[in-house]
Amino acid sequence: MPKASELIVRCLEEAGIEYVFGIPGGGTGQIYDLLYGKEDRIKTILVRHEQIAAIMADAYGRATGKPAVIMGQGLFMGSNATFGIMEAMLSSSPMVVITDTSDGGVGFHAANQSGAGEYGSIDLPSIFKAMTKYTSLAASPKEAVLGTQLAIKHATSGRPGPACVLMRSAAIGGEVDVESPPFVHNTAGYLNTAKPQSAPQDIQRAVEILSQSRRPVLVAGNGVHLSKSHSQLQELAEIWGMPVATSYKGKSAIAETHPLSLGMVGVYGQEAANKAVGDADTVVVVGAKLTPQDTVRESPSIFDPTRQKIIQIDIDDRNAGWTFPVELGLIGDAGSILSQLVEASRQAASDSSATRQEWTSGLAKRKQDLAFYEDPELHRDSSPATPQRVVALLQENLPPETIFALDAGNNRTWMAHFFKSQQANTFFCPGGTAGMGWGLPAAVGLKLVYPDRPVVCVTGDGGYMMTVNAISTALQYDLPILCIVFNDGALGMVRQHQAEGRYIASEFFPTDNAAVARGFGAFGVQVGDSRDLPDAIREALASGLPAVVDVLIDRGPSPDDWRADARRAGET
Repeated sequence: MPKASELIVRCLEEAGIEYVFGIPGGGTGQIYDLLYGKEDRIKTILVRHEQIAAIMADAYGRATGKPAVIMGQGLFMGSNATFGIMEAMLSSSPMVVITDTSDGGVGFHAANQSGAGEYGSIDLPSIFKAMTKYTSLAASPKEAVLGTQLAIKHATSGRPGPACVLMRSAAIGGEVDVESPPFVHNTAGYLNTAKPQSAPQDIQRAVEILSQSRRPVLVAGNGVHLSKSHSQLQELAEIWGMPVATSYKGKSAIAETHPLSLGMVGVYGQEAANKAVGDADTVVVVGAKLTPQDTVRESPSIFDPTRQKIIQIDIDDRNAGWTFPVELGLIGDAGSILSQLVEASRQAASDSSATRQEWTSGLAKRKQDLAFYEDPELHRDSSPATPQRVVALLQENLPPETIFALDAGNNRTWMAHFFKSQQANTFFCPGGTAGMGWGLPAAVGLKLVYPDRPVVCVTGDGGYMMTVNAISTALQYDLPILCIVFNDGALGMVRQHQAEGRYIASEFFPTDNAAVARGFGAFGVQVGDSRDLPDAIREALASGLPAVVDVLIDRGPSPDDWRADARRAGET
């Protein structure tokens, strides 16, 4: 009879799993051993910390729509890896967690490192259930196999997310009776499901609402990225002449150079986006939960269901009509529903185009009047560099197809607000837990998906040092990413919210982050003057190595200036 570990590996092959990220440990060492020699089908990526594994898998899942596996010993998957698992849960990224209870076969008696949940051990089942779509605790070999299959299915069904199979030690290496029920079937058969669509009458109702609208707006979120429906979104916008704003995680759902793009809406958004959404009479929301950040804390001057008709498209019916009541919720895959709307809209949009002519034709002037992606500081060189100027130089010196992984803190707000994406699907952002340290490992994971495109992490010096060991992984697997560090020697966002002269626990010991990178064997250069940044970027990209450009940043400028503008807009 085959062992559970053998069938688990077979399940991964049948499901088309490409990558396993992690650190062998506990009972999972048996599964790692069986992956030896299968590199042409399933590649293993050894990380230096379980947090890196989970973040890489999160980013990979967002970029491909397919789950990667994170695998390692239970207590450390249930502690170190939780950063990336929680982000994946809140950002709807498919992921499979394979781990063990490390009970040593002792069961209810004392055991080192046990996470089985009984007295004297850590309750790993509860920990994983609290942050995944699905967690099974396998006590027998067959349960371990079936649990793996169900984890893969749950990770990819409906709204994607992380799913976990947690196995008792005896379950992993035990033999499976495949001749008696429940039978073990081919995993691929559990995944052959069509993407859900909306009913034709609901699509027709949405078209009728748009036909009657004088000022419609699209708000695109992370669901557009997950469903890979960027072309359908743009086509629908063009058919109706409908401006497109995005949520923070939806940034680059449409190229922000497109004439219909409004940029981001919300606290960190463009004034043009906030005002246009506020002036709209119909708002079509695609794959966005409408968080307080997106809505400026549910400001009636931006989103107001008492004067706007809201059509919300989402894979999860709980998300549609969650923040605001809706005129119509269209439940299903964003790409499928957008395709339905495109097909049903052509004639209706043409017949009613005069109704929206003033709204569409006036968009360019409104954007110009509201300084769309424009600020004097974008053009001023200095030493140390202003964060606005760094963003502008990245815009000028990186090709349009560059893939960006943002981090948390002020650095991401500067990038989200001022960088104008030139192609769709080029920005990846932590917006679930939105924790510091996500950007660098995410960039390494994204480089696996986009080996022939520049992949750039933008982070602060705080987030960089939290996960700097990802540089070692990038070197080991020949993944030449570029990391731009906004180095202000502080937790910038924290410090700016402290009273002058009362800074506490917010300033770092001065560190040359480029020297740290060189210590790993990567390329590293520190820049103190913005005029030196273009050459540093070119040298870093030409090095062929994972590279860090550490940019000394002026602490003075604060995103609070335009965050305050958004808040004031929300109060009027």
